[in-house]
Amino acid sequence: MFESVKKALGGVFDGLRRKGLLSQGDIDAALAEVKLGLLGADVDYRVVKSFIARTREACLDEKVLKSITPGDQVVKVLYEQLTQALGGQGGKGIAITHIPYRVMLVGLQGSGKTTTLGKLALLLKKEGHYPLLIPGDYGRPAAYQQLQKLASDAGVEFYGEHAGSLADLVHGADRFAREKSLDVQLLDTQGRHDFDTELMDELQTVTALYHPDETLIVLDSMIGSKAIPLSQSFNKVAPLTGAIFTKFDSPAQGGAVLSFKESIGKPIRYVGVGEHLQDLDYFVPERHAARIVGYGDIEGLLKRYDNAESMAKAAGVAKRVQTGKFDLYDLRDQLLEIGQVGGINKMLESLPANMVPKGTVADEGVAKRFTAIIDSMTDTERRSPAILNASRKRRVARGAGMDVSEINRMLKQFELFSRMAKMANNRHAGGFGLPGF
Repeated sequence: MFESVKKALGGVFDGLRRKGLLSQGDIDAALAEVKLGLLGADVDYRVVKSFIARTREACLDEKVLKSITPGDQVVKVLYEQLTQALGGQGGKGIAITHIPYRVMLVGLQGSGKTTTLGKLALLLKKEGHYPLLIPGDYGRPAAYQQLQKLASDAGVEFYGEHAGSLADLVHGADRFAREKSLDVQLLDTQGRHDFDTELMDELQTVTALYHPDETLIVLDSMIGSKAIPLSQSFNKVAPLTGAIFTKFDSPAQGGAVLSFKESIGKPIRYVGVGEHLQDLDYFVPERHAARIVGYGDIEGLLKRYDNAESMAKAAGVAKRVQTGKFDLYDLRDQLLEIGQVGGINKMLESLPANMVPKGTVADEGVAKRFTAIIDSMTDTERRSPAILNASRKRRVARGAGMDVSEINRMLKQFELFSRMAKMANNRHAGGFGLPGF
């Protein structure tokens, strides 16, 4: 996500940082490139126009122009403006303010509403809530069974009555929730097209019957600029309170995400980051803005490993980092954990741009190869990789069935992981927080 924007802005930032002083002309030229980058990523042109105007005004402030590092100050301004465009500081999902709290998901057929509803139920359960999944999609025969299975997998309640009408469904589910002391009701709805008048009228009826506290539109990140007029049409019949973007881990340009808040006036609440039930994350604008301008997303990376078992392992790794004893045994363990949370490329995307050489793309099969290499070493070599001279590397390469170049690649990766481990340890003294490395 946002790769084309990151690439376009990266060149702008490099040019700004090379200049000792910045003139108004320099800023205008840079912003012209930013504008082209945003339009190229399918960001709504009205959003781009407003964004560039705000950014230009902020950049022409004397504090920026007369700064010792004006290029870095402009990048900071762009980061702040991107954060604002994406929704501002925050990103906590929905706030359950009363009981019962009613949530309804709407969207096109095939947008992933039903799966997303199951993911949301699991996330709310982890927050300490007691969700109820309600099967309101009468248009797709398998929707009922799919949601029932998702409820079982997530360990949450499911309203299993085959209601004769939407009114029966809503009232029956409400009684069920009260009897079970469930605090959040999550209603699935029939997928529709914005030009389908009959289905849109039905959605209006559902809204009137259900009285949702939250109406979230589920949008496929890959549909691009179509997301905005689509959301506007849904908003007319079922007033939206926010959005959930699926396939956020795809190579989508991100124009719809960058346009949504300013165009619709509502926040993005969550993003789907994978196919598994646990792959729903809060949308945190400042984290994504940081990634776009090259600051990285270390905070998001830390959260991926936020569980008791990982933190216990992290404490041991932290001690080894502090004493300079982070070795290839540690690397082997960490590679296995990285695979469990999305792979090496997802990790690299979260790092500050100055830590990763341009164009770096990791082979996701690298963990198996690196593991085979480490398994072909002696205990001494694993604990002290610095002793790996040319003859030792040739022996290890033969044992692993690989070229010596692969050994060198693994050792370079080990150096990168070691640096990251030290950085994370400094950031979270007393708790490493990056057990994936």
